[in-house]
Amino acid sequence: MLLSIVSGLNESKSNVKDVIKKFSSLCQLLKSLNYDGIELSLLEPEKIDVNKITEIKDSYEMEIPALGTGSTFIRFGYSFGDTQESIRIKAIERMEKYIEFARETQSKVIIGLIRGRYKYDSSPQKERLNIISSLKECCWLAENNNVQLLFEPINRFEIDSYNTISQSVELIEEIGSNNLRLLVDSFHTYLEEDPAYIWEYLKEIAHYVGHIHLADTTRRAPGSGHFDFKTFLNIFKNLGYTEFVSVETIMKPSFEIIAKNSAEYLRTIL
Repeated sequence: MLLSIVSGLNESKSNVKDVIKKFSSLCQLLKSLNYDGIELSLLEPEKIDVNKITEIKDSYEMEIPALGTGSTFIRFGYSFGDTQESIRIKAIERMEKYIEFARETQSKVIIGLIRGRYKYDSSPQKERLNIISSLKECCWLAENNNVQLLFEPINRFEIDSYNTISQSVELIEEIGSNNLRLLVDSFHTYLEEDPAYIWEYLKEIAHYVGHIHLADTTRRAPGSGHFDFKTFLNIFKNLGYTEFVSVETIMKPSFEIIAKNSAEYLRTIL
């Protein structure tokens, strides 16, 4: 398995040179800590010099395994399920920017918070249909750009739709796109799945998985809580998963400390 960690580049508030400088520094740090890649959480990827980013990552022999899109909903309020068609269109337009960036960096694109939260005065069934319709359009864009999308089940405290792995697998099967796969997150798994059945179920659906996020039960660095990472990761490893696992946690006390501690802990398992 390959190891990465999530970071932003602050591209919306920084000039192009500062973004490039930050990315280069991140690559240098993470390479020294035995990481294979850096997953980027972006707001406006079109503001980044993608050619320079590609040049830098290649020079460090690093990969950008995935792009996070959640800021589109958090900062702009655009989502796949919104009752207003104009908002859904804007969310899809933002996704197109991520897909274009991903095409150049050979990255995957995550579908998580961008599907939005249900409005108090709307129909959950209607918003769910909106999510499906929007996702189908994004899959069409992904297919045309040879980019893979990753659908992430997220716990019920953060989002209202597709909280469990089984719900998400059913959606992936319904969409039927070869460019749509599953992202499994240890933290959301801990909150949403039945501990008596989850290990066996993960074996059944492992072939859908294209990316993995890691955070402990505390949502801090792996090893800081009581999640059974060894059993969790060995399920995928034993079934031939060789792609990325990515640390996505609260970055306290600092990104550098979390990156160092996570790598030291996870390399004993991976």
